[in-house]
Amino acid sequence: MATITDIAKAASVSISTVSRVLNYDASLSVTEETKRKIFEIAEELNYTKYKQKKKQKSHKQSSIAKKGLSIGIIQWRLDEEELDDIYYMSIRLGVEKRAAELGYNVVKISKLDDQSLFSVDGLLAIGKFTYEKIKELSSLHEHFCVIGSNFPLNNYDSVNTDFAQATELALHHLFELGHQKIAFIGAEETTNLHSYRRYKTPTTNTYIDVMKQTNLYNDDYFILQENSRLDVPTGEKLAEQALKKWGDQLPTAILAANDAFAIGIIHKLSEAGINIPEEISVMGINDLSISRYVSPALSTVHVFTEEMGEMGVNVLTERMKNPGIAKRILLSTELVVRQSTAVPRHQPSK
Repeated sequence: MATITDIAKAASVSISTVSRVLNYDASLSVTEETKRKIFEIAEELNYTKYKQKKKQKSHKQSSIAKKGLSIGIIQWRLDEEELDDIYYMSIRLGVEKRAAELGYNVVKISKLDDQSLFSVDGLLAIGKFTYEKIKELSSLHEHFCVIGSNFPLNNYDSVNTDFAQATELALHHLFELGHQKIAFIGAEETTNLHSYRRYKTPTTNTYIDVMKQTNLYNDDYFILQENSRLDVPTGEKLAEQALKKWGDQLPTAILAANDAFAIGIIHKLSEAGINIPEEISVMGINDLSISRYVSPALSTVHVFTEEMGEMGVNVLTERMKNPGIAKRILLSTELVVRQSTAVPRHQPSK
């Protein structure tokens, strides 16, 4: 695992600057370029799989390079928005690295009327595009794959993560520690998601289902903002509202909808003088590179974002070679226990 010192050295900035950027310190005044450089270096240094593979040169790589094949990347998040939640940045870096390994020329496409859209051999969309946008993109290019959408398939490939499984892993970790009063703080970008239920994300619905099944659901501990982004400022705002609502009836643990939200929650709990994890445990979902550098280091569920990017390139390559039935690929997740979770307050350690 790369240290903050390693990142600071690679980015040519101070250790303090790296720490404050990775902790989303709003009082820090640095350029967007510096932030991006730090986040990308943190991802790169912690992407051990790529470091082990990048010296290898396969026959497939030289074959594609000889043919001069190219793939286009179109992103849901704008460049400046990537820094608010680096989940999509991590996927993009996985795409770019795998494309480089295979010898593709990568073309970044910003608009649908970009003429380069029609010159690339395959098109990869990253993010939660609306269903209408996905239909339009898939109609513009026969070799098309989308990463991060849960809309029904319509003759295109997709790669996603099993967030229902991730939520179960997070909740069962908290149950095993002895927590029963588990709150959920999250948000949903509703129009960019598909579901026939009131709430759209697998994370939200799995939390409700599991907590109701175990007779532990408490509506006061369910905090969700619809049509809103899952970034640190929103997490801070909702955590502040939740603390006012709960008063002295605090939960013993909070499951955040993602790591960015968890960081915002940690900020507000710390401001309120609430010790983590002694008084409240905080659990995230995603395990981005920043999660290990938060104070306290965040317990979370690892989502294989770089591998999502790699898989998207692999699936697109297969479609370009052998078009056929559309594939929906769902990647598994993995529990990562760090310092932000512990047994509930007033409960003796086992």
